[in-house]
Amino acid sequence: MSDPALTPTLPPPAPTPSAPTPPDLITLGDLHLGRFRKVKSLLLLVYVSLEGPTPRRRLATLLWPGAARPEGSLRVALHALREVYPDALGGEERLSTPLTGDAARLLTRRGEAAWTAYPGPFLHGVPLSGVSTEFEEWVEAQRERLARHVQEEALRAAETAEPGRAAAWAERAYRTPGAPPAEADTLRRLLPLTLPGSPLEAEVRAELDELGPGTPPPAPAPRAAARMLGREAELAALLAWILTPAPDRTGGVALITGPGGIGKSTLTRELLRELTRLDRPVTLIDAEGAGSAAELSARLGGALTPGQAAPPTLSALTTLIPPHATVLLDGADALDDLPELLRTLRRDLPGVHWVISSRRSPGGVLSPTDLLLPLTGLPQAPPEADLAHIAASSATQLFLREAARTRRDLTLTAANAALIAGITRRLHGHPLALALAASWLRVEPLDAVYARVLTEAAQLTPEGGGSDGRRGLNAVARRSWDLLTPEQQRAALRLSVTTDLDPADAPHLGVPAPLIDELLTHNFLEAHQPGTERLRLYPALRGLLTEQAAAHPDLITQARTDHARHYLTWFTAQPPEAPPVDAERDNILAALHTALERGDATAAQIDHFLAHHDRRGLHASGTDTFAALADAAEDACAPDSVQAAAQIASMWLAYRAGRLLDAQTLAGHFLAGPLAADPTSRMKVLNTLAAVRGVQGQMQSATDLLRQALALAVELGDQVRAVFYRVNILSNLGFLGNAPQIEEMAGELRAELPTLPDALAWMVRERLLHILLYAPSPDMPALEAEARQVLTHARVVDNVFLQREGWFRLIRALLLQGRVREAEQHLQQFRAACAEVKETAIWLEYHLLRVALLYTRGRAQQARQEARMALRLLRQHPAQWDANELLLLVSPDLMQIRPAETAQALASLRNLDSAHAAQRHRATELLRMYPHAPAAEHPYRMDGLLSWLTEALGSD
Repeated sequence: MSDPALTPTLPPPAPTPSAPTPPDLITLGDLHLGRFRKVKSLLLLVYVSLEGPTPRRRLATLLWPGAARPEGSLRVALHALREVYPDALGGEERLSTPLTGDAARLLTRRGEAAWTAYPGPFLHGVPLSGVSTEFEEWVEAQRERLARHVQEEALRAAETAEPGRAAAWAERAYRTPGAPPAEADTLRRLLPLTLPGSPLEAEVRAELDELGPGTPPPAPAPRAAARMLGREAELAALLAWILTPAPDRTGGVALITGPGGIGKSTLTRELLRELTRLDRPVTLIDAEGAGSAAELSARLGGALTPGQAAPPTLSALTTLIPPHATVLLDGADALDDLPELLRTLRRDLPGVHWVISSRRSPGGVLSPTDLLLPLTGLPQAPPEADLAHIAASSATQLFLREAARTRRDLTLTAANAALIAGITRRLHGHPLALALAASWLRVEPLDAVYARVLTEAAQLTPEGGGSDGRRGLNAVARRSWDLLTPEQQRAALRLSVTTDLDPADAPHLGVPAPLIDELLTHNFLEAHQPGTERLRLYPALRGLLTEQAAAHPDLITQARTDHARHYLTWFTAQPPEAPPVDAERDNILAALHTALERGDATAAQIDHFLAHHDRRGLHASGTDTFAALADAAEDACAPDSVQAAAQIASMWLAYRAGRLLDAQTLAGHFLAGPLAADPTSRMKVLNTLAAVRGVQGQMQSATDLLRQALALAVELGDQVRAVFYRVNILSNLGFLGNAPQIEEMAGELRAELPTLPDALAWMVRERLLHILLYAPSPDMPALEAEARQVLTHARVVDNVFLQREGWFRLIRALLLQGRVREAEQHLQQFRAACAEVKETAIWLEYHLLRVALLYTRGRAQQARQEARMALRLLRQHPAQWDANELLLLVSPDLMQIRPAETAQALASLRNLDSAHAAQRHRATELLRMYPHAPAAEHPYRMDGLLSWLTEALGSD
């Protein structure tokens, strides 16, 4: 008989409520509490839920101002509510409620989640007859407050989205139900987010015009990227390639190549506009500076799943990219292996049209159905052309457009046409060279510009004739630099230490706002991300700026110092996973390198940057990022804590990226080196190595390493890490099937629960619940009661993650007790509540529970269909635990039609040391049920298991 002191016991279950738990209080777009719809009773509840405890007399005056006995009317309404839900409104003299309702929760939602949580205006269509004027005004104020919140969050979503989605969100913001007419500032924010020529643009402009000149002066509008001139044939070729169905391809690669400044980005942005107008799914990714497929995948994942963890690989993006989508990768010049990337794109995402702009054009990588578009200069008018032909030349049009920035009086005439046409020919129609030359007109007349270009013509044409304008660009760029004022030159050099920037950050970098506008006018800066205000120095001018920076080392040193101070101060004040951090990631990385060189980087900054990469799913790219930071820290002789932080970050992200050998090697080197003398660093590395061992299936080794880490955490007084290590040890013990040690560790965790912060304590309770459900001889009634407590608490505090996990644990406990109907009801409720959730892991567990439930209810055909749905998710996101669960669930069914193969799969699982003890035990029991089925010994391979399950389960 076991020792009672070691028997796992959960905290006592909550007492059974004597009355039904009130459902959600719905006030948005409707008014009801479950099926209860008595208006005055519910208005009482609504007011108290939003305003807090309120005296009865105050409520009676608000809702029954004309009644002979207001207090009596209140008692009747209150009795009607309490008769159905006794606990909905409590108190005597002051009424209060534990309910919060959908309106209060709406105010906590941000971004797209706020729109999703807003089905309609507050108390929409609810009759307010007989209430006081004050109450009517309160309702209207709440309606406007809630609608304005949704409108503001939709506007923020628009401002952070790519143009196609930005326009859709701008439309939602403008037409938010229940919102009052937009104010001038809101309209000014909306206008640059609309699509040019759209009905919304016209409406917003008209409304702004109606507000008249008396409205406050506008804030600086987002700077629009230059519209395209002269690439109509290339644009038409791209659109035809994307939109014309072809029997021999469903996607493919279009490669736009050409020298810097030739117009690759402009053509890409125009393609984005055209596809958006056609309502085709399209996403633009700024690939400038991305050095690997992992970094590119991270950027693409971030664009497709804003605010969520980025998918780990390109293939994992399959479910996020809609059918027939186009993805534009602009500026893929730094990729270390473009041919390999193209092969990966075709293999992993074959149905997508990829349009990639790059200065490089590797040979032999495009298939016959792909498209290559090498760009040269814009068409120029020949020497013999007349005025009409010169005016029709796109090179002339671009020159005149850019000249108008500084010379509004310049127009094309018979007197100057030859000069302008000559300039465009000498510069070979190179767009950026033409724009820079046009900016000279601010200091010298047109004939002087022509003469200068003419006298330098010898260096514009290489031997053998012909040119794409690169030499012209270099010559013109140097002249343009010389024409900048010293203040403008210093500003450009200061900005050269950024990757790109939000103009609002410029003053913090030592660049006043007027200088930003001047550099834009002189074509050194460009607005490069449609739908945002972000600016960058023209990439084609980086070589010139690097030369100039070498001549001004003190200025660059100070610029880098100011840059590092600003971005690191800002970043460490943000939550690591905050969406705005994504846009500044490259600036933050550059700032960290500067701080390391200066000797003022801190371990806390490195840890914060690690948390950003980990929570945003940037594991593969982050591994290399932190490896470079670790090398830089070592070269700079940074403090041990900083060097350790960078090395630990690199090995942790290598583990998270599935690069187990790299993580293991890095951890081994660290533990053998001098940095391991610090107990905190050693503790973190032991935990990382334990995680690696766990994935490798070496559970005992992982447990031993975690015990070492736990001892250090206890020694250091780090209670939070000690708790997490105990939870992980307990999980490993479940895999090992060590019942006495499971009981011992569970007891330690329960003993510590009262000393933990409330949120952490509930998280630990949920983890305990999950682990003990699969422990030997679980106490199912106690676990069910605990699951109900977790679920109730999660609902009260509106913790969505904890609520989902608690729901899953409760359903699992009910199924294991054979209470199938109850489990089915809860599973249906879960599906309704989580219909908008996109996380694969959530729906995979849902489908597995459905498979178990349907087989238990004798619906094998439906269960197989559900199993196929789970299998599709597993093929996209393989997970050994879930693959094993699916095998165990479908084995009794498959044993009837494929006994030998099913037995073989079960035998492989039974003999798999890295499998959970409960799964190995279930596999053993299933094999005993079918002793006639031969079980040949074969090693376990998850990819082989998934392939066999796909074949065995057949198709829909």
